[in-house]
Amino acid sequence: MSRLIEDWRDRKGHEDDGLHEKLRVGLEVGRIQLYTDARMIDFDGSPVHCHWDHLLPLTGLMTLALVILLAGGLALGIIAMTLFVMVYLLGNRYYVAWRLRTRTVAYLCQDVAHVQALWRLGGIALVVPGTGEPPCVAPKGDWRKFIRRHFGEAVPAPERIPLVPVPVSTPVSAPPSPEPEVIPPPPPVQPPPPPPPPPPPVQPPPPPPVIEMAPPRVVPPPPPPPADVVEPPEPAGYESPRPGARWDSILDDEKPPRDEVLP
Repeated sequence: MSRLIEDWRDRKGHEDDGLHEKLRVGLEVGRIQLYTDARMIDFDGSPVHCHWDHLLPLTGLMTLALVILLAGGLALGIIAMTLFVMVYLLGNRYYVAWRLRTRTVAYLCQDVAHVQALWRLGGIALVVPGTGEPPCVAPKGDWRKFIRRHFGEAVPAPERIPLVPVPVSTPVSAPPSPEPEVIPPPPPVQPPPPPPPPPPPVQPPPPPPVIEMAPPRVVPPPPPPPADVVEPPEPAGYESPRPGARWDSILDDEKPPRDEVLP
């Protein structure tokens, strides 16, 4: 586990070195502009603070006013002192801002540790002119993402080669002997492939099967139609009633009724 952490730290360190190199080149050629806030980084104890930026202009102006006073008289000295005080009050802040920015750029171009130490304090902002994007303000902004977004991924910085004397070997007077040329052996002769086997003989098709047919079935002749129904003859002595004779048989007592059904 510790080995993996060390490898990760090494890769992270190489990546940070590559990003810092792009930041340094951008600040030097002007592709990245740096803005500083003197209220946050110009204090006693800041790595970019210098008290002479505030004392040296005032000391120089007052010395020059004193020389004018001694050389030109009291009136001219008072006028010169008044003008120099006005110049100091109105222009010293621009001088301090210029000096502070110059030291901050030089401090950031040293290495990654200086960038991280100053970035935690805040009071600086990185801007790429011409893009219209908001600046990357410390300490909330991420300067690594800012560099990746505008200048691409970081290329690992090359490892530093220690400056140690390298032993120089004496040159060889005789030229090296040429290496013997190795002739590869000829490829083995492959025997010809065997001829393909003859195709199998063509068998004649088998004769078609003979299907035997059953003899035709003999259908018996149909039975003769039934004979006509012969009605039984009427009994003797019975006459069929005629129309209108029914009532006569009823009225005549001697004659048997004609509507009686005889067996």
